[in-house]
Amino acid sequence: MSTKLKSVPNDFDSIEVQPLSDIIGAEIRGVDLSKDLSPAALDAVHQVWLQHSVIVLRDQRLSDGDLVRFSKHFGVLDFGPNMAWQPEANRDHPEIFVISNVVENGNPIGFLGDTEVDWHTDLCHTDLPPKASTLYAMEIPTDGSGNTGYMNMYTLLDALPDDLRIRLDGLQLKHEDAHTLQGELRYGLNEGDLKTIEDAPGPVHPLIRTHPETGRKCLYLGRQWNGEHRATFVDGMSRAESDALLDEIWTVARKEDCAWYHEWQAGDFVMWDNRCVMHRRGPFPSEMRRIMHRTQIRDTAKPF
Repeated sequence: MSTKLKSVPNDFDSIEVQPLSDIIGAEIRGVDLSKDLSPAALDAVHQVWLQHSVIVLRDQRLSDGDLVRFSKHFGVLDFGPNMAWQPEANRDHPEIFVISNVVENGNPIGFLGDTEVDWHTDLCHTDLPPKASTLYAMEIPTDGSGNTGYMNMYTLLDALPDDLRIRLDGLQLKHEDAHTLQGELRYGLNEGDLKTIEDAPGPVHPLIRTHPETGRKCLYLGRQWNGEHRATFVDGMSRAESDALLDEIWTVARKEDCAWYHEWQAGDFVMWDNRCVMHRRGPFPSEMRRIMHRTQIRDTAKPF
C-alpha cells in the first residue's frame, strides 16, 4: 500500500512512497534527481531512507554530475575501494565507481565483471565504512539476470535464536583488508607479504552495532569469500571456534528470510543504508552488457 508524505515546495506536489516488501525497501515516486531538490524534499527522502533502509527511484536520467550532486546532499563522498587494478587518473568525476563487465579496446571499463558477488557490506574492511552507497543503472542485461539482493540486518539480528544472539553480545569481528570480494589481491599488495587472517591488517568492528541515527541494533557481518570465512574472524577466539560461530549466523542469513531482491531496469537509482544492510548480486551472461555507476557517502565518525 502506497503512502503520501506531506507536500514539499518544489516542482512536484508530494512524494509518493510505495513499500517494496515486508522486509526492506521502498520506491519513491514523483522525484526527478536531475533537478535541484528543496531542503524539505531532501529531508523527506532522507526520512524514507532511514525508515526503509533501501530506496528506489525509477525512470531517472542522470549524468555523472547529477549523481554526484545528489549524493553529496547526504555527506562527503569517498572514492571507490582499492581493487586489483586502479581506474585511470584525471577523471571528471573520480567519486564515481564504475561496476561493469564491458571491455573496450581490450580493457575493462569497470569492476566486478559478470560473476556472482556474495553477501557483503561495502568497505567493511576499512576503519570507517561508508554510511550509504548508491547505484545508478545505465545498461542492464535483457534477460532479467544480475539482480541485487538486500538484507535487513535489524531483522536478521531478531531472527537469530535467543541463545545465539546472547552469545554475540560484546563480540568483535576482524575484517581482512588485503583481498577484494572476489578474492583478488588489492592493488599494490603482494601475496607473499600476507600472514594469516588472525594477524593480517584490517579493522575490528562489533558483531552487533547500534545505528547512529535510528538507535536500533543490527548485525554487522561484513562479508565472506564464496561461502568461506576467510575474510572475517571473531577476535579472541580460536580459528575453529570463530568459524563455528560464524557458520551458525550465516546459516540463518542464507535462508534469505530477511532479504528482498531488486529487479533492475535502466534508469533505476538505488540508495541503501550501509550500516544496517548487506547486499549481493547474482551472475549474468558475459555477453550481456551491464553498466552501473556508484557513489559512496562517508560516515561522519566511527559509530561502533
